[in-house]
Amino acid sequence: MSRNKWILLMIVLAGVYFALPNEGVYRIIKMNARMVLPYIMITVIIYLIFTINLLKRAWRKVDAHVNDENTVNFAKLMNITFDVKRMLGPTHLINLYNKINFSSHVSPRSKELLYDAMRRKRLDVPPPGQGADIDAILAHPKRTPEEIRAARIEAASKAKQKAKRKKKKK
Repeated sequence: MSRNKWILLMIVLAGVYFALPNEGVYRIIKMNARMVLPYIMITVIIYLIFTINLLKRAWRKVDAHVNDENTVNFAKLMNITFDVKRMLGPTHLINLYNKINFSSHVSPRSKELLYDAMRRKRLDVPPPGQGADIDAILAHPKRTPEEIRAARIEAASKAKQKAKRKKKKK
């Protein structure tokens, strides 16, 4: 059920609550409804905390290893979590989308799922395979020689670790 339908349902329930008389069985119903409300709010808060933490974990995973599985998981979590833009930041989400959009390790179907999730969150991103947003590319600062050197050293150390693991398996 979409968020707008939930809001409409809550408005209808509140209207029914206020329309019920304060006598007889209806009074007991109203009292029970008041007693249940704090538990409903606690449940919603726990749901929000849980989904945001799962989304952050999925974001780190897809940022570290761009592949189909991580991209699909991230897109699904974006669809069930609200307030994503405020928690993760629109620029970070757009940068991640651009990284995934230009990756050759991700299938077009996964890119389409992520694109749909971004559009549901009202983020302006180009469709998969259509190219990058030129403003995002121009606003991205150029890497310094020190950053490039550090990235090369890190890539070399990862390659050595991978070779060691491969050698141990044999």
